[in-house]
Amino acid sequence: MTAYSSARSLWHGRPSTRLPRTRISPCPGGTQVPVTSPSEPTAVPRPAAAPAVAALVGRGAELARTVALLDEDRSRPRFLVLHGEPGIGKSRLVAELAKVAAGRGRRVLLGRATEFERSLPYGVLLDALAGVPDHLAELHASLDTLAPRDPDGPGPATAAVERHRRHRRLRSLVTAAARPGGALLVFDDVQWADDASVEFLGYLLRHPPDARMTVVLAFRSEQCPPRLAEELAHLAPLPEWLRLDPLRGADVDQLLPAEPASRRRLLHQVSGGNPLYLELLAGTSTQVLGALRRGDFPDEPVTSALHGAMAIEIRGLGPTERLVLQATAVVGPGLDIGTVAAAAGIDARRTTAALDALVARDLLRQVGAKLDFRHSLVRAVAYWLAGPAWRLAAHRRAAAHLEQGGAPLTLRAHHLAKAIQPGDEAAAGVLATAAMTTMGTAPSTSAAWLRVALSALPDGPGRSERRAELRLLFAKALGVTGQFDEARTVLHDLVAVAGPHRHAAVEQLAVLERLAGRLDVASALLSTELERLGATGTSQAMLRLELAVTEMLAGRWRAGARHAGKTMDRARQGGYRGIEAAASTVLATCAVAREPLATARLRVSYAARMIDALGDVALRDELGAIALLAWVEAMLDRVDDGLAHAERGIEVGLRYGRIHVHPLLYAARSVLYGTVGRVDDALRDAEEAEEIARWQGGAEAATLAAAVRLRPLLWLAGPDAVRPALDRLRGSAAPRSTLYRAVVRMHLAEASAAVGDDTGCQELLADAETYRCLGPAEAGVLVVRALSAAGAGRDGSVPAVPAGLPPQARRWLARAADAAGDLPGRLGLVGMAGATLALAHGAPGDAVAEVVPAIDQLGAAGMPVPEGQARMVLAEARAATGDPGSAREQLGRAKRLFSASGARWLAGQADRAQRRLAARLSRRAVPADRAGDVPDATHPLALLTGREREVAELTVTGATSRAIARQLQISPRTVDAHLMRIYRKLGVTSRTALVSLLARG
Repeated sequence: MTAYSSARSLWHGRPSTRLPRTRISPCPGGTQVPVTSPSEPTAVPRPAAAPAVAALVGRGAELARTVALLDEDRSRPRFLVLHGEPGIGKSRLVAELAKVAAGRGRRVLLGRATEFERSLPYGVLLDALAGVPDHLAELHASLDTLAPRDPDGPGPATAAVERHRRHRRLRSLVTAAARPGGALLVFDDVQWADDASVEFLGYLLRHPPDARMTVVLAFRSEQCPPRLAEELAHLAPLPEWLRLDPLRGADVDQLLPAEPASRRRLLHQVSGGNPLYLELLAGTSTQVLGALRRGDFPDEPVTSALHGAMAIEIRGLGPTERLVLQATAVVGPGLDIGTVAAAAGIDARRTTAALDALVARDLLRQVGAKLDFRHSLVRAVAYWLAGPAWRLAAHRRAAAHLEQGGAPLTLRAHHLAKAIQPGDEAAAGVLATAAMTTMGTAPSTSAAWLRVALSALPDGPGRSERRAELRLLFAKALGVTGQFDEARTVLHDLVAVAGPHRHAAVEQLAVLERLAGRLDVASALLSTELERLGATGTSQAMLRLELAVTEMLAGRWRAGARHAGKTMDRARQGGYRGIEAAASTVLATCAVAREPLATARLRVSYAARMIDALGDVALRDELGAIALLAWVEAMLDRVDDGLAHAERGIEVGLRYGRIHVHPLLYAARSVLYGTVGRVDDALRDAEEAEEIARWQGGAEAATLAAAVRLRPLLWLAGPDAVRPALDRLRGSAAPRSTLYRAVVRMHLAEASAAVGDDTGCQELLADAETYRCLGPAEAGVLVVRALSAAGAGRDGSVPAVPAGLPPQARRWLARAADAAGDLPGRLGLVGMAGATLALAHGAPGDAVAEVVPAIDQLGAAGMPVPEGQARMVLAEARAATGDPGSAREQLGRAKRLFSASGARWLAGQADRAQRRLAARLSRRAVPADRAGDVPDATHPLALLTGREREVAELTVTGATSRAIARQLQISPRTVDAHLMRIYRKLGVTSRTALVSLLARG
């Protein structure tokens, strides 16, 4: 078996060796493959601890279509043409179909062609029929006539007659194999079928057997044998065609659930959604995956499995074709034939012929007016198969050819970066100029080119200024791509030396110190440099803007606002619109923290207009401002605006390679997604933010993201899932930024209350001044404080507490209402808290009066999860006031809100509340002191015996058969027998239906 087939068998769930001629099992279990990756960035994967999911993922619709063909009650065959990319999962889908067919009593005949067995006539048919021993002798008797015809023997007409007879005989064997119960006949990898097999398949299409049969022809897209393609085109009725497309991102999430969200997305991008490539890359480090995505291949193969799986296709090429393929890999996408010829070192005519042959082999494809690789990994393997010395020479030949033709510097830089020699000042200059050109659109590429240029640039008199300029640009490229530690090292060296680039280095270094939480260091750097600079212009505006941001984050709101105001004035005078917009955002944040709500709204609206007026090119340098704006809008319940700004910031950052503020953007969007009831998305974004921050070395941003993750995790998975994450966060250092520290402590306090740690919650909330900067969002903090003090949680439960509402709780609720202003969402949270406390202290009527308007406010604010929680409070209050019908309705609406939002744990809580209510109603219907009596003859329980009523009442509480048996002192089998009789009498078929029936009364 080929190396490709061996690796492919991992995905398809087949053994990796060629089987003897016995029928292949139709129900493979799938090989479990380790998929978790090491935490350290290394190109060598280590054995993973967790197995991959072996189930068929992302092919539900396709499998349903194929199974539908099996289910058709027809006496004639149905033909299915299954095609797709190599490794896309055709054989895996066929295996699942075979499993279904075998389970329905069909005979499964599976034949597979191989690339190196094309000399065996009828090989794929022989492989399929080998598992039918009753007909094997007749089959071999038919195949004995397949020896090459004697040139002096019968003429073409006689040979055609013999071939026709042979095909009829083979069709008879296929027909007999399908009887009496029908058959699934699969011919896999038909692109490699021998000519005799292709002829017979065409005959089978024209003269289908008289038997119930589903015939599957599977081959690679664009590689169907021409004769078979012609037969399929003229077949009537047309066969069913099914193309397997790449897996979607959601499929990869399901296939690799243990991987972080960003890594799953990266794997999806690099693999192109191809299941085989996805599996082979699963153990590769994130760093190497990022390089593969950029087309920046390591010098050695990342995995032996990937190399072996694909190299066989390349090694089977002729010498010229292989040489040209390797040269094409060196040149890269959008290849020019002249450049490929130069890299290969041969003439253009031979290069063109070889390229055509590579297209015919489906290694290259025509995309518009250009040729490109079938998949980027094919290019990677072709590149690795070329020796390192040959690659070095090929890059030099390509660079020389491009220079002679006057090609753009960026094209030349790609090759010079691979082949530059120390001291080559001209090549270093080309790389530096190209890096400056690409800084705005591809800073990671710019950083790579600058690294090479600096290493090659010779030292000497007159070059120190040029080196400092390139190092400053290098530090900027490192910083915006999240490589903070190395950028900080470079900038400290630049700041230590006086020169024209010092002020820019100070500004960049201050940004990095601020992102690391060293706010006082950043403030001192900036203040000192501003005093030293003593000039106006863009340099001073940028330094003062960064000082405004630093002072604001440190909680020095007046100083932050003063510096932001000065920056706005000078930026407006100089026409620096991006700096002005960023300063307006800082001013708006300070206003939220210390000004009345009306003033804060005006400031935020102005900042939003300024940011929205910036084009994407201007915004890419002010992504920190749009991240801050999204957070401020979340505090003011401007959810739609906040989402729009967070999403624009993320999109612009990804497009231009600026990911240094992505943790803040993703964390802000996580909070906003939670507000609008997109719980799964909120959890994914929080995890993404934390992972990026940890990769960057941003401890403060990582802590912020981890804290934001707690709320969607609670809603989705409950307190048990939150406790470990909460314990880890309690041991982390709090952010030094006042704003982000308040956000972190708020989420920690909320989670502590949810897991029942009221003491921990109160400790986190003890310093009231910490949360004043949150503006109206402080109302949420005060609500948690009031509930925690009274012992009532925010998870939808209403535990009983000692009589007498603590005075502090009343004061905190009053302050929460003041902080909320006129924002309906914040007021709704306050009302729900008041209702929860009233209910907990035995005042259900007051609870109803509080929570009904709160539900309206939360609905108007578009906050479905809190609305669902409020409806659960209302349901409990209605039940306590003797209105079970309304209680049932509210619980049902709460459950629907939770389910639609993805808050699965809360939906389960609502479901359990429904069960408890149903049990309470059934107990009222049958008083405990009158067992066997049912006061209302119309009640469903009136149809049951006394023992059956006891079983039914316990069932609606959620008790299992074993628990019911223990309580009633009977066996679980007896309980099940009672349940069967209850189902028959009441006309239901499940426990859920029984609960619903008894809840309706």
